[in-house]
Amino acid sequence: MTQRSISILGLGAMGSAIAARLRETGYTTSVWNRTPAKTEPHINAGANAAATVAEAVRTSDIALVVLLDHASVQERLHPVAAELRGKTVINLVTTTPNQARESATWAAEHGITYLDGAVMAVPQMIGDPGARLLYSGDEHAYTDNLPLLEQLGTAEYTGKDPGLASLKDMALLSAMDLMLLGYVQAIAMMRTAGVPAADTAEEVHAWLAAMLPHGRALAAIVDAGTYDTGGQSVDFDRFGIASLITASREQGISALLLEPHQQLLEELAATGHGDSDWIRIIERLTIH
Repeated sequence: MTQRSISILGLGAMGSAIAARLRETGYTTSVWNRTPAKTEPHINAGANAAATVAEAVRTSDIALVVLLDHASVQERLHPVAAELRGKTVINLVTTTPNQARESATWAAEHGITYLDGAVMAVPQMIGDPGARLLYSGDEHAYTDNLPLLEQLGTAEYTGKDPGLASLKDMALLSAMDLMLLGYVQAIAMMRTAGVPAADTAEEVHAWLAAMLPHGRALAAIVDAGTYDTGGQSVDFDRFGIASLITASREQGISALLLEPHQQLLEELAATGHGDSDWIRIIERLTIH
C-alpha cells in the first residue's frame, strides 16, 4: 500500500513528538499550529508548512489531531468539513467518552472517517513500545492505518464505540491518580516524624507492589456480584479507615483524601451491608 501523507494539527509537546517521529520514519508530513513559530523547527527538518488548517488537510490523506481540547477540535475541524470529506481524522486529543462520540457523529454526518485515540505516554516516549496508544471507532481506519499507528508506540484497538478508548484512558488515569494521592498522604504523614519523602516513597512502592496482585481477587468478587466471600468486611474496613483518619489528624495532616472512602463505607453500613465484602463500595459509585 502506498504510504499516505499526514497532516499534524497542533505542535505542542505531544504534537511535536508525533510529527518528528512520523517524519523520521519516512512519512510525508504537513504541519500546522496556531502559533506559526512552532512550525519552524519541523519545516527546517523537512516537513511541509501549512498556513491554515484547510491547507493542511487539503494536501494530506490523514489529519492527525493533537490540539488542546475538545473545544479546539471543534473550532479547527468543523470549518474544514468539506476539505476533510472522504479522508480520515485520527483524533489524539484528550477528551471524555461522550466528546469522542460527538466527534464521531459529526464526522459521519460529513463523510469523514473517524478514529478516536488516547495517548498513554509522555512525549519523550513516542516511538517506543512503552508508549501505549488506545484507539476506538472505525475499525477499518484502525487496521488500514496500523503501520502508521505502530510508529507512535504500542497500538491497541478497544472497540467500535468511539468513546471506548477515552473511557479506558480515563479509568486507568483515575486509578493512577488515586494511587499517587496515596503516596502524597503517606509522605505527608511521615514528614511529621522527620522522614524524607524519598524514604517513604520507597516504602510505599514496596508495599503497593505486594498488594497490587490482590486487585484481581477484588475484580472477581465484583464480577460475581455476591459480595459475601467472608473477606474483609465493610464494618472492618470502615473502622480501619476511621483509624487512618484519626492518625492523620493527630499528626496535623488533613484527612480530606481519606474521608470520601469512609463516607461510602458508612453509607453501606447504614443500609445493612456491614457484613458484606468492602468492595461492595463499587455500588455506591453509580450516580442515580
